[in-house]
Amino acid sequence: MDTYPFERLITVESASESEAAEALVNRVFGPGRYVKTAERLREGNAPIDGLSFVMRQISRGKAGDEGLTGSVRLWPVRVYDEAHEPVGELAFLGPIAVDPEYQNHGIGRALIEVAIRAAFARGVTGILLVGTPAYFEKFGFVRAEGLTLPGPVDYRRLMIRYNDAYKGEPLTGAVDK
Repeated sequence: MDTYPFERLITVESASESEAAEALVNRVFGPGRYVKTAERLREGNAPIDGLSFVMRQISRGKAGDEGLTGSVRLWPVRVYDEAHEPVGELAFLGPIAVDPEYQNHGIGRALIEVAIRAAFARGVTGILLVGTPAYFEKFGFVRAEGLTLPGPVDYRRLMIRYNDAYKGEPLTGAVDK
């Protein structure tokens, strides 16, 4: 059943929407997000070109003036071995921001599904995130055994989904930009 209370459109985030997407993230997560380890992977980094998505309401056949209702971005990260040699590349998903007025209508789910499909269509090896296992398991994410982040994190919440096309061993090592 469709749980959206309005017509919607998901598109690749354009340069002109970047500020609005960042404002949405700030409104949803507040300044506390900057102390999280996940931010260490984003600061000084740029989202993967073409793998950031926004959702807008559509009214009368065109994008409405209501602004963005949701946003998700994928960031390039690498996995390094003990000698700090790169052993693989992943996309780091997040943050997933949904305007509080429109939460619990499947917007986050739709944005995640689009991001996964687009990333894997581009050949991304895997997608890494820090999130609630009960929520992300339904998208095929599993606990990311053997990976570490550059700061404190609850490793029960560090999850990965590999591209079905990836036939290698699970990556292990330190994740960084």
